[in-house]
Amino acid sequence: MALKKTFFKIMILVTALVFLSVTGTFADGPKRGGTMVYVTPKIPSLNPMHGSFIAGTVATQIFAGLTRLNEKDEVVPYLAKSWSFSDGGKTITFKLAENATFHDGKPITSEDVAFSIGIVLKNHRFGKQMFGPIEEMDTSDPHTLILHLSKPHGPLLVAATSPRHLPIMPKHVYGVGDFNKNPAHKNPVGSGPFTITDKKLDEYIIMDRNKNHFDGERPYLDRVIGRVVLDKTSVRVGLEKNQFQMADAGGQIRYRDITDFEKISHLKVTELKTPNGGGTYLELNNRKEFFKNKKVRQALAYAIDRDYLADVLHDGRSKASVGPIPFSNLFFDNKLKGYPLDIEKANQLLDEAGYPKKENGIRFEFKVAYIAPPFAPDDQLIIGEHIGTSLKKVGIKVIQQPLPRSSWSAKMKNWDYDSALPRVGDKVDPAVGVGRLYRCDNIKHQPYTNTSGYCNEKVDELFIKAALEPDQGKRMAIYSEVQKLLLDEIPMIWLKDSVYWRFHHKELWIPKYGHTEFFDEMYWKTAQN
Repeated sequence: MALKKTFFKIMILVTALVFLSVTGTFADGPKRGGTMVYVTPKIPSLNPMHGSFIAGTVATQIFAGLTRLNEKDEVVPYLAKSWSFSDGGKTITFKLAENATFHDGKPITSEDVAFSIGIVLKNHRFGKQMFGPIEEMDTSDPHTLILHLSKPHGPLLVAATSPRHLPIMPKHVYGVGDFNKNPAHKNPVGSGPFTITDKKLDEYIIMDRNKNHFDGERPYLDRVIGRVVLDKTSVRVGLEKNQFQMADAGGQIRYRDITDFEKISHLKVTELKTPNGGGTYLELNNRKEFFKNKKVRQALAYAIDRDYLADVLHDGRSKASVGPIPFSNLFFDNKLKGYPLDIEKANQLLDEAGYPKKENGIRFEFKVAYIAPPFAPDDQLIIGEHIGTSLKKVGIKVIQQPLPRSSWSAKMKNWDYDSALPRVGDKVDPAVGVGRLYRCDNIKHQPYTNTSGYCNEKVDELFIKAALEPDQGKRMAIYSEVQKLLLDEIPMIWLKDSVYWRFHHKELWIPKYGHTEFFDEMYWKTAQN
């Protein structure tokens, strides 16, 4: 009964807030005010270092980053109003906004930024890839942070564009005791555009505009509410009734259902043009005898029809992969053709590799491990079954192995699998999100590292070289070379690149560039009745 009363009170609050009128406008451009309600799965934590995508979405609203990406995917000022390089790229000087304060009113200083970088290096799973070369941080001027690096590091500025990667935290709050046990994770003191005013993480979270935010102009919305909704029917009904105004495709919403959602009159479906991409891959355990053979790996690549997966099974809502870097990435080589469907070539390679068809028509068999429904069936179950159907045509039996998420993670951690279907994000910069899957020094007992066991010194050399190179054009050339090398080596089969779709009220403007999740950039285009 208590739960029902709580839910009823929240519904009354949400309904009232949704229909608040926009209270102020600029002479030109965005309108200020109003409330936006979005759909979220359960929020597992308010610790900004938590690995969950859902926790990161909230962290992005309540913590500031150092820089940002603009609509041209350029790194632009944010908390850091300017920066400069010296000593051949090994020294970076950031000038911080002098009016910036935390939610408790205390000023944001260079010491807080340095503290935050230290927390990321120690606690973030990509901390070393993003900020590892930092040797010393000079905080003698409260509004100037000087980073001294052991070597130039191209990914640093891009890594600093998202609070998922570098949330600026107050040292006086989070620097006390064990960071991961800090009581502030229950009631965060942030630096970002919104403050948390009410929450019950398995039901809702309410965030209000930070009136003292250093940006001055943003956020435009007065209030953002995250509503926990766990099934597709409730998502559709809520969108139809305007109980919430934004939801992302994926998870409970299937690709095949997007067209139906587009029929809701006040709703718009937007493709997000973000460089923060990723995909789903058939990761091969390169320790297995048949996967040690490059011809076998190439045969699998020729035998799986990626176009059918993207265009038919995903209803044209994803994109066929052609290589190790997704099409949306800033360093994607658009000249690559990948592995076209070629059953004859696949059979030839398997014969040459020494795996002829037996009397029963089977060459060999292996298992494909993936996370069982209801988790993202389009990216797991559907792809697993498609792989089985495809490889049966060339005499390979694929045994489906759907698992609870915890069991799947344990198999990856222990290298106890034949093949698997990880959903991997590229983290914008390949030095952070792509190289981790292939570098010899990242073969770890940890999911989303180089669990496949692939090791190639030339590949390592290229990833290291690209990370050291500050010039973007030269980095592009290096990453083009590594993409071609990995395509030939084919240590895993790249299946589909993610295309991100967002349902939202047609009068709600949303950013479809950069990291796409900065709610402070959203605004109502017209007053809400």
